[in-house]
Amino acid sequence: MQLITVVAGLLVAQAMMGAFDTFFNHEWRERLPHQPWAAPELTLHALRSAQYTALFAGIAWFDWHGLWSWFLLGVMSLEYLVTIVDSVVEDRTRRLSAVERTNHMLLALNTGLYMAFFAAQMAHDWNKLPSAIIPANRPWPLAFLLTVSAIATAVWAVRDALAARRISSAAHLPA
Repeated sequence: MQLITVVAGLLVAQAMMGAFDTFFNHEWRERLPHQPWAAPELTLHALRSAQYTALFAGIAWFDWHGLWSWFLLGVMSLEYLVTIVDSVVEDRTRRLSAVERTNHMLLALNTGLYMAFFAAQMAHDWNKLPSAIIPANRPWPLAFLLTVSAIATAVWAVRDALAARRISSAAHLPA
């Protein structure tokens, strides 16, 4: 099995844990899009969802050779930074349940895993090749699940960005 196939599988797991976090913790328990204090957190969630859209689609359909692999590793690293900032914002604005805190820890662990396997793929194969983005041949179930995840995270990025904007606008309305 290729290292990038492991990355794709770990990204599918990331998508499933992220969907659980979004629907159970953010939507059902906390109702974040309806909280007057949630605009900063929703803005970060929108940014992270946009980054995952690129990662899910990028890994599903392309191989990233040469310098392009560094670009994708940079997107992964930026997502990790956004997650760190999001964690600080969450701790300042609300108390996370044990379920949400545990899920966040598992997401962070999985992020470290897929980044490590991606870096190994880079070191083993892709950095030795001329810089190019070429079509990939992933197993179809992984490509399908990552594509569905990319579409879902793109929709959610827009939804969270619009909710953050609505909350921010409402906060600036005269009383």
